[in-house]
Order: sequence, then C-alpha cells, then structure tokens
Amino acid sequence: MNLVIRCFFISAMAMAFCAPLAAQDLADNETCLDCHADTERAPPEDPNMPQVHNPEGGFFAEAHEMWSCIDCHTDVTEAPHADDFVAGPVDCLGCHEEQPTK
Repeated sequence: MNLVIRCFFISAMAMAFCAPLAAQDLADNETCLDCHADTERAPPEDPNMPQVHNPEGGFFAEAHEMWSCIDCHTDVTEAPHADDFVAGPVDCLGCHEEQPTK
C-alpha cells in the first residue's frame, strides 16, 4: 500500500510541475515569434487574411511591450499550432478607446 501512495504522490507532483511549464512557454512571446518573426515566412495569399508575420520589435515596441501574445489571442492554446489554424478576432477595444488602424 505504501508503494501505491508513493507512486500516486510522485505522479501528482509531476503533473503539478509540468502543467505550468507548458503554459509558461505559451506566455513567452519568443514561443510565438519563433515562427511569426521568421522573415522567410510567406504572408497569406489572401489580402483579407490577418498578417501573421510580426518582425521583432514591430508590434511589441512601446505600448505593447509588456503584453504577451496570448493576452489578446486568447484562443491560442498550444504552440506550435496547426498550419491552417486561424486565430479568432482580437478585441482591441478592451484597452483602446478607438479601434487601432494598425
């Protein structure tokens, strides 16, 4: 019985420590920028599709530097995500009084 309790405890601790590590990776902008700041990545062929390329220093300069990608892109739950994944719309008005033009 003691062995069963030890195994359960070790498994529970492993899950408790591994789950935050996975979430932390997604909260780190570098996880997103590994692909989305890639200058060799082709932009979407459809001009109405959102631009997925974000060169370093671009969007995160000045006002947005303290935010994580997933602060606004709340539907992104894993990285890397599927190539055909399309993130939902971002509600900029949650922070901005007017819809930003860029």
